Amino acid sequence: MRELLNRFVNVDHARMHAERRARLRSAMVAQGVDALVLVGPSNVEYAGVRQPCADAMRMHHEPVVVILGAHDPVHVCTRFAEGVSGADEIAPPLAIETPSGVRALAARVRELVGNGTRVGVDEYTSAMLNAFASSLPGIELVDASMVTGAARITKTADEIECLREAQRINEAAMYDVERALVPGVRQNELTAIFLRRIFELGATANIIDPIWSITPRSIAEATHTANADVGFPLASDDRFLREGDLILSDTGMTFNGYHSDFGKTWICSLDPRPSAALRDCFRQWQAIYAEVTSVLRPGVSCGDIVRAAQRVEQKYGLSHFYLGHGIGADSSEMPFIGSDLGLAFDDTIEVTAGMTFVLEPVVWRDGVGGYRSEELVVVTEDGFERLSRYGYSPFD
Repeated sequence: MRELLNRFVNVDHARMHAERRARLRSAMVAQGVDALVLVGPSNVEYAGVRQPCADAMRMHHEPVVVILGAHDPVHVCTRFAEGVSGADEIAPPLAIETPSGVRALAARVRELVGNGTRVGVDEYTSAMLNAFASSLPGIELVDASMVTGAARITKTADEIECLREAQRINEAAMYDVERALVPGVRQNELTAIFLRRIFELGATANIIDPIWSITPRSIAEATHTANADVGFPLASDDRFLREGDLILSDTGMTFNGYHSDFGKTWICSLDPRPSAALRDCFRQWQAIYAEVTSVLRPGVSCGDIVRAAQRVEQKYGLSHFYLGHGIGADSSEMPFIGSDLGLAFDDTIEVTAGMTFVLEPVVWRDGVGGYRSEELVVVTEDGFERLSRYGYSPFD
């Protein structure tokens, strides 16, 4: 069934693989980096090397390590040969959590790139922090995120199709979940419905524990938080949902390494009818979203997007959240909009065609509750396209 569904997704995997590596190498040239050592799972995947999906696998197997230079072949240290392109060189895995494994990695890097070079590293194990640089005298180690971030911040046409399909699968599964949201259902029953359905529809992996957060109507009734704001997200368990519970849902999965992001506000009821005050929260959320998307186009800064939201609602989200974030090979990645880094940081990021964002303002009124929804959009040459297609029941 999965193969039948995936057959109609318009993704050229060979082209996507080649374009991503070309972007990495272009960014390497721009940053003056001669080679990359990639350990982080999403960067390894972006470089074209498949690996076990679950991060927990890293507890039981050596991490996949990719050494990418100016030209192919790419050097891959892994025991999962089935995830490596036939043109790449496969080497035995390295236990880079140990001093001996770090020394072996350093020897491979020196053999491949030589002295007098700059090598970007995306993540360090504790053993690498202690010994990697000292094992490579004559080689300058730099932060690889200036390369990987520049390569990944905009998406190719094939990447956008993967994101579109990931979101479609996630939303299709959530229709089944929403139908089951009635008093007496357990949170973990909703999780079971979601997980079964996404894999029936062709998901590659589930990424986050599905969230069905029961949200209080006031801060005084809420879980204590360090910032005195609404506690979200809260872990789901086997508790029963009750009539009138205000539910903030949040789920995410992947398709071919690309993430979805779904968030809605629901009411647990046989006849869900938002109060007038809750509908006002929803209308204010709509106004923020409309104002933000009215300026969303190439050439504006992320700061311009924040100011658009503030024209409608000064506090456009929870204190520990942001107005929006990028999405792609990670569920939350650069660029971030409206984070605690502030407007000065937001103004340094120019929006360009091919950027993908999850916009997630929150409108909260103490004593009432609030409304939150996540909208996945891609920036086009003259504006944006909404990749999310789910409605706003029971508010619309």
